[in-house]
Amino acid sequence: MHQPLITQQAPAIVAHILDTATLLQLVERKIGVLHVKHFYPPAQAVEAALMAIDHPKLGYYHKQYTSSVGRVCMPHIDSEWDTAQAERYHREAIENIHDMRGLFSPYPSPADLVRLQLQEYWPSGANLQRLHGHTCFVGAIRVFKPTVSRFYPHNDRLDEESDAPEVEGMVEQLVANMYLQVPSQGGDLQLWLREPTAEETVRIRDLEGLLPESVEPPALVLHPEAGDLILFSSRMLHAVTPSDEGYRIGMAAFVGCFGPQRPLTYWS
Repeated sequence: MHQPLITQQAPAIVAHILDTATLLQLVERKIGVLHVKHFYPPAQAVEAALMAIDHPKLGYYHKQYTSSVGRVCMPHIDSEWDTAQAERYHREAIENIHDMRGLFSPYPSPADLVRLQLQEYWPSGANLQRLHGHTCFVGAIRVFKPTVSRFYPHNDRLDEESDAPEVEGMVEQLVANMYLQVPSQGGDLQLWLREPTAEETVRIRDLEGLLPESVEPPALVLHPEAGDLILFSSRMLHAVTPSDEGYRIGMAAFVGCFGPQRPLTYWS
């Protein structure tokens, strides 16, 4: 028998230490978000961010409300239910992992540090996600341009992008955002700490977002700094506000949870 999906709203509690107890609380929605300050050295983060702005693999999300946001290397969402694009995504996965790792050389990348710590702290370890037996990419970089780029309120669920058998039994999906460069004003992370309604879900799937005026004010608003790590449930509504000055650049990885008795998985 499969475990039921987690649907309850999370409390507006912010934790600050990444460890086993906090991860379990986050997955069980006993806390709303984990914000680790200075997870990665800011100087190294900013140096990599500058290279991401003009990276040869910089492209843009393909849906209406996300098309202003750049992403370095193709994430899984852009292969959603498209066989040819999915084949490309998996074919390029390892090369793209190595390319993103190279931006931070000779230091480990933020995504690699998150992957290692999830392996160490989760009771059953953690592994790279595979879909239909194929390796997934992890470590996409998102590039928000000044004034024009934003994420409208939305959520992310792998089981709405793929029918791969490896997704079966996933009870929660987190996102790990690792910030490389953040403007002093704007670029805030908004968290509603609830899942979208059925009607909202349809609109999100069509446009990749909801109009901000169509939802209530967020339960939490966080302004990260370069080097910070923020983990929260991607199945709940979240958004990114535009910035008035400077780029907002971060590295992101989704984290799948199948219960403490099974390893976590990660992908982008």
